[in-house]
Amino acid sequence: MARKRIWLACGSGVASSQMAAHTLGRLLKERGIDADIEVIGFRDIRGKTNKPDLMVSIAPGLEEGNPGLVGVPIVMGVALLTGIGIEKVMQEIAKALSS
Repeated sequence: MARKRIWLACGSGVASSQMAAHTLGRLLKERGIDADIEVIGFRDIRGKTNKPDLMVSIAPGLEEGNPGLVGVPIVMGVALLTGIGIEKVMQEIAKALSS
């Protein structure tokens, strides 16, 4: 599988999203998935000129159809912070990255 680009977003793109990115990176590596993870705040999405292969959101407010994310799958990744339901989220992420 080619190296994938993932944006991990929350309202500000600071502390909690950095923690979630660390967890996601570790879990992807365990599954043999090669990916670059970029932490961003919701407000920064429209300013981006390139798109990721996947958006992982750890806060509500990011829905499919966001003008900066047309055609990009979005997975809710709160489980990366809580650990509750993390296997289901990782299955969604793996499926989105394989398509």
